[in-house]
Amino acid sequence: MQEFLIIIVVVLAICAVLAWLGLRFIRRAIAHGRRRALELRSNFLPPGPRRDAVALRQQLAAELRSTQRTLAAAPNGRIFQADPTRVLAEAAGYAADLDHELAMIETFPDRAQQQAALETIRPQVHKLIETIYTARQTMLRTAASDRERGITGLSESVAHEAASLRTYEQAKRDLTI
Repeated sequence: MQEFLIIIVVVLAICAVLAWLGLRFIRRAIAHGRRRALELRSNFLPPGPRRDAVALRQQLAAELRSTQRTLAAAPNGRIFQADPTRVLAEAAGYAADLDHELAMIETFPDRAQQQAALETIRPQVHKLIETIYTARQTMLRTAASDRERGITGLSESVAHEAASLRTYEQAKRDLTI
């Protein structure tokens, strides 16, 4: 009886994990599908401020996703002394604000109003994209510098140990009875 209960609990645990993995896969597939639909949508829009707004939204979202992936891959990554989680949260907040405004610009019925509003927002979007890119590159360069320092220290330590071994072996040969 007890063995049967253990089997049931194990089967339920496996089913729960599989359901969780399946749900995660479905969410990622839906998000990817939405991104692709937005990319394709911009291809069908006529040239102009609406198409520019869609392109800026895509560029901003891509930079933010890339930075999130970079920070997730290196959770201990540092941007010198800055807190990467705080930097990402601030960037995500500004990106959400700008994305909302760009989405509103897309809905303006008058092309001249769209163009005027887009010219106000465009420099901010480009500056935020550049800032996010710089933060990501800085984090990667900082990690590379830290790694180089560690590798150099390890190399020096191994060289010191090898020299010590040579000294020990030399001294051992010189000591004969």
